[in-house]
This record gives sequence, C-alpha cells and structure tokens, in this order.
Amino acid sequence: MTSQKNATARLRRGLTAALAILLIASTFIIETDAVSQSSAQSRQASAKSGKREKERSDRSFEANRNYSRDVLWREPGDIERRNLFYGPGGREGAPDSSSPFTYVRESKSGTQKKIIVGDNRGREWTVKFGREARPETVATRIVWAVGYHADQDYFVRRARIVGKEKMDARDVRFERRDDGFEEAGNWSWKSNPFAGSRELEGLKVLMALLKNWDVKTDNNKIVRPKGRGQSGPRIYYVSDLGATLGQTGTFLNRLPFFWDAPAEWGFSPGKSKGNPAAFADEKFIKKVRDGEVVFHHRRARGREALDDVSVAGARWMGNLLGRLSEKQLADAFRAGGYDDQEVVLYVGAMRERIKQLQRL
Repeated sequence: MTSQKNATARLRRGLTAALAILLIASTFIIETDAVSQSSAQSRQASAKSGKREKERSDRSFEANRNYSRDVLWREPGDIERRNLFYGPGGREGAPDSSSPFTYVRESKSGTQKKIIVGDNRGREWTVKFGREARPETVATRIVWAVGYHADQDYFVRRARIVGKEKMDARDVRFERRDDGFEEAGNWSWKSNPFAGSRELEGLKVLMALLKNWDVKTDNNKIVRPKGRGQSGPRIYYVSDLGATLGQTGTFLNRLPFFWDAPAEWGFSPGKSKGNPAAFADEKFIKKVRDGEVVFHHRRARGREALDDVSVAGARWMGNLLGRLSEKQLADAFRAGGYDDQEVVLYVGAMRERIKQLQRL
C-alpha cells in the first residue's frame, strides 16, 4: 500500500513539473514573440505614419466612386423614434406564435441548428436554435437603429411546429426569409468599396461594441432589392450577429497557436454569446494610437478586421448611438428575452461604452 502511495505521489509530482515546464515555455514564447513584434512595429511606425493620410484619401476616393451602386449606411433621421423592440421588420412583421408553423426543411448553413418553417400568412422563416437566438435578435436592432441594414429577426419563447417534423421549439430566433431582398455575394473587411470611409469605421465600432468575435467574410452579405435586377443598389451588411454580447475570447488566445481560437473554446463556453456579466466585464477601448482607436478584442481575426478606425469615425458613431434613449436600449434587450436584471446590466455597460466613444 505504501509503495502504491509513493508511486501515485511521484506521478503527481511528475505531472506538476511537466505542467510548470509547459507554462514557462509558453510564457517565454509569448514574451519573445511580443518583443519581436514590438521591434518590428517600431521599425515600421515611421513609414506607416507617413503613408496613412494618403492611403485614407485614396481609399475614400475609391469608395465615393462606387457609392452610387454600393450602399453600406443610410442616414437614420428618425433614430429617436425607432422602435427597438420590434426592429427593422416592425410589429406588423413579427411572427404569430399563437398559431402553429409548418416544417419545410432543415437548413444546412452555419454551425447552429436551423430549420425552415412557413406560417399561416404564407411567409417563410429560418428558425435558429441555441445560444445565438437572444444576442442576435438584440444586435440586429442596435445596428439597424443607427442606419445599417439588418435581417428581420425576432426572439420567440415558444413555437409549435407541425408537419413532417413536429416539435415544441423554445427560446428560438425567427428570421424572415422573404424580406424583399435577394443575396448577391459576400464582402470582406479588407476588400470592399468603402475602405477608409466613415461608414465602414462606424460598422467596425459597432462590431467592437457588440463584442462580435466571429467577424468573417461568410457572415458579411451583399443583397439587392428583389425585382430590380442588376440595376438595383447592392447593400452591404453583417448578416450573422449571433456571436455577440459576451466575451471575445479566453485565456487560450494568449497561448502560441491559439491566437485565433474561437471564444467558445475554454472552460466556460457559455460566456461567449449573450452573457451579460461576461460582456460587462470585458474592456472596450484598449488605447488610442496615432489618431486611431484600438479596441480590446481577444481573438486575432477580430483585432485584424476591426483596425484602422479613426478617432473621428469612432466619435461619429458614438454620437449616433448617443441619440438612443434608455428605453430604446432596454427595448432592444427585452426583445431578446432578457430579464429585467440582465437588461439593466447590459444597458449600463452599453451606455458607458457609448460615452467612451463620445469622449474620444
């Protein structure tokens, strides 16, 4: 028995030592990489500073040249009157959960479970299950409120679905499919007609504000109004906003080879989407450098996609958001099914971050 205990103790000491070595090695690699990056950044800083204004001017010219056909943002003259409980689809567009929906088929897009259903008014909906239902409903209302296109999303606490598949769906997101637009492709954060424009900077600010950690090209859609063919304007927007309103990453993002690990990787995956406490605890603005705002984002792709935001562009978006009332912000979170305590926490964090933008 004693020899068995000694063997167990030796095994534990060995595992502890191995773990310590691994952590020390990881720290050394991280610090070495940080020093290397800092040195490279110092060498590039002067050249980058000299080129920045010219690059902005060139990109703005290109954006303006294409702007007649390509639309990213429209002036929201009625911000103060926008109904953030019902969002872009309005009250009249909301699904009627008092009647059953008919199962049509399963949707294969994305990583979350989704099905297509029809209602008693002949409309089709994409129903999304899982933890993205609440935050996506809220996020669409925030971006729509300040002038960007958004899907017509609604959070539904309970929906009865009949047909080939029968189910009692709870806490799901309904997205209107026949919303008057048709898909025309995707766009990337680094290659688009709006590079250098205030409107693109504003959209990046919103993604940072909402803590969107899944900023990838697949989620950036281009749509056209149906029935207008090639002559219709091309509308650029972010279509999937489910990976929001939580934290943007975990401790893994500080380790080598895990810079871009999804925020769901870790011991608390529930903090990555629609978690009020995690959202409130995470920093917003990291610093201001050379006239640009650097946002706190743990994931590598987020830091890369949301860079090049000028102080003026961030302040512009902050002033637009500042026109929203406490009730409007609260309505947006209530629309996502959050309770009163969660709404207070979210609205308080949002209001403080909006003030940070305005004070830049």
